[in-house]
Amino acid sequence: MNDTIDTIKNYPDISFIDNLALEKLQNQMLADFSEKYKELTGKEMALAPAHPFRLILYAASLQLYQAFQYLDQAGKQSFLKYAYGDHLENLGALKGIARSRGEKAKTTVRFTLSKEQTGVITIPKGTRVTSGNEIYFYTTELAEIPPGMLNIDVRTECAEVGTAANGLEPGAISILVDLIPYVQSVSNIDTSAGGQDVEKDENLAERIFLAPAGYSVAGPDAAYQYWTKKYNSGIADVKVTSPSEGIVDIRFVMEDGELPEENLITGLQEYLSDNNIRPLTDKVRTGAPDLIECNIELTYYINKRDASRTEKIKKNVESAIEAFKVWQQERIGRDINPSKLLYFIVQAEAKRVDIIEPVFTLVPDNAVARIQNVNVVYGGIEDD
Repeated sequence: MNDTIDTIKNYPDISFIDNLALEKLQNQMLADFSEKYKELTGKEMALAPAHPFRLILYAASLQLYQAFQYLDQAGKQSFLKYAYGDHLENLGALKGIARSRGEKAKTTVRFTLSKEQTGVITIPKGTRVTSGNEIYFYTTELAEIPPGMLNIDVRTECAEVGTAANGLEPGAISILVDLIPYVQSVSNIDTSAGGQDVEKDENLAERIFLAPAGYSVAGPDAAYQYWTKKYNSGIADVKVTSPSEGIVDIRFVMEDGELPEENLITGLQEYLSDNNIRPLTDKVRTGAPDLIECNIELTYYINKRDASRTEKIKKNVESAIEAFKVWQQERIGRDINPSKLLYFIVQAEAKRVDIIEPVFTLVPDNAVARIQNVNVVYGGIEDD
C-alpha cells in the first residue's frame, strides 16, 4: 500500500448508525416492547429467553439490523475512504476522473517477403498475427512494401485489453493469421508491452485523491504523480525529483514492481511534455528506477508442536518469500529491510529465522531494490 492510500485509509472512521451493535438493537426492542405492553395493559411482562414474543423480536431485529447496515454502507459510499466499484466511479466523476477500462499491449511486427517484388505489396490495416497462444495482434495502420524492398515494420496492438499479452519477446509472434501473397514470415521485433487490466479501485481512489494537484500549472510533485498515473493505470509507484534547476526526473514502476518497457517510458515522456501538463520552464525526463540488487539467504525452523503441519508451513514460507519480493520492489526508494522479511516468514508460522542476506541497506529515491538469488533452507523441527 502506497503513501496516498495510507493517507486515505487513515482518515477517521465514521458511522451513519452511531456504531449500532445487534445486541444493543435487540435490547432496545425488548425494552420498547415491555414499556408499550405495560402502557396498554397496566401489567409487567418478563420475556424469558425462550418466550415466543422474545424470539419474534429477535427474528425481527436481524432484519432491522441488516437494514441499518445497508443504510450505513450507503452513507459511507459518499466518501473516498469507503467507496468501491460504481460508487467510487461516481465520486471520480465529481473531479472529472474516469476509471481506465484497460490498455491493449502493443508491439512492432516485421513483415518479410519471400523475395523482392516488382509491385507494391499492401499490408491491410487490421491484419492479424499471433504467437499461437490464442492471443492475437492486429496492425493499426495500412502499410506498403515498395518494389525492391523485402520487409516493413508495422505497429500492432492486441485484440483484447489486459496484461496477458505483455512480455512476448522478439520473435515470439511468428504466425500470420490473415494470409497475404508473397509474405513469407512475420516476427515482432520488440517485446510486447503496455497492456493493462481494468483499473483497480485502489489506483482509481489514489487518482481521485491526487486530482486537485493536476489543476496546478506550477509543476508540484503531486501534479506529475497525478498525470503519470493517468497515463497508464498499471503504474504502481512514481517518484518525482529535481536533480538540477528546471529538470524534472520521473521514475516509475509497474504493478508488482515490474520495470516499464522502453516504449512505455518514451510514451510517458511524450505525454508529460504536452504544454497543457508541463510548465514551460520544466524539462521532463522519464525512466525506470536505478536497480540495487540484493539476495535472500536464510534458514528457518518450525516449532515441534506444528510438526503435523510441516508441509503446509513450508508452502506458507514460500508464499511469504514471494510476498516480500513484491513488497520490496513495488516501491521506489524503499529501503532493503530484513526485518520485514522476518515479519513475513514468522507470519507464515515459522518458529524462527536466521537471515544471512539481505542486510539493511538505504535505497535512494531514484532506485528500487530487486531480489536476484534466493537460497532458503528448511532447518528442521525445534522445541519451544
